[in-house]
Amino acid sequence: MNVDTKVIMGDLVLRTPLLTGSGTFGYGNEYNTLVDYSKLGGIITKSISLEPRNGNPPPRICETRAGGIINSIGLANVGVDAFLNQKVEALPIGKTEVFISVVGDSVEDYTSVVEKLETIEDIAGYELNISCPNVKSGGLSLGGDKEAVAAITKAVRSMTHRFVSVKLTPHYAVIAPVAEAAVKAGADALTLTNTLVGMAIDAECRKSLLGNVTGGYSGPPLKPVSLAKVWQASQVVDIPIWASGGMVNGIDCIEFMLAGASALQLGSVLFADPTAPERILVEMTEYCERHNVERFSNLIGSLEIQ
Repeated sequence: MNVDTKVIMGDLVLRTPLLTGSGTFGYGNEYNTLVDYSKLGGIITKSISLEPRNGNPPPRICETRAGGIINSIGLANVGVDAFLNQKVEALPIGKTEVFISVVGDSVEDYTSVVEKLETIEDIAGYELNISCPNVKSGGLSLGGDKEAVAAITKAVRSMTHRFVSVKLTPHYAVIAPVAEAAVKAGADALTLTNTLVGMAIDAECRKSLLGNVTGGYSGPPLKPVSLAKVWQASQVVDIPIWASGGMVNGIDCIEFMLAGASALQLGSVLFADPTAPERILVEMTEYCERHNVERFSNLIGSLEIQ
């Protein structure tokens, strides 16, 4: 059986549903010799802000005994002007779809960045990061406020015809209100979810393992949380959902599609296995062949409730 791997979201067509999660793929050139772009639907760059950010004090990343990793990068990046002057040429435009992650502390920050990014030709769109848990301003304070989510989304929507996904936090007890607010404001998709707040301690030294004490917890332990948020949101919105959180193999990805995801962001797994997209695509295809599923898109939202 020749399984059709593409997914279609309005005018946007992804060769496969596999995307690279923001913050795990740099500016687009770090993985050039490691990744087969034909296996990816697209990449999402690290988050770009209006001004350069130095990020949080080191150490910035650590593993945990419970599994997974915690990062406290603090959205370090070169800023939009340097990005345009120094990094755009490295983007794999033409090899796969390119989405730029945008971050800010205010509505004006987001619109100013997008206004500058609109000068880039042939990028597919943007992901609005309004839910980072390891910065002192913006981040969760914006992502936890449905009015702020709506205001940012509406403002960016008015500036571009490109695809816009809004990245939400898993910290909502009920995700429906903020998801619906993003949809009404013009989002083309929702990314679910960002990392959870976590911390790790070295008991022998009695010190935090991170310079910022807390950071964003990611990896396989996050999967059940993100899976639940994807399913909950899929029950109340009718736009595509980009799943993010703990996927390390093809069956993980299939589960997210069954729960309602149209695209799948690979993140922490890329640190351990940069070639993961190729392996995962094979595993997903083999699943479809075993279950006589002709196209990946047939899986979206097909979960049977017992």
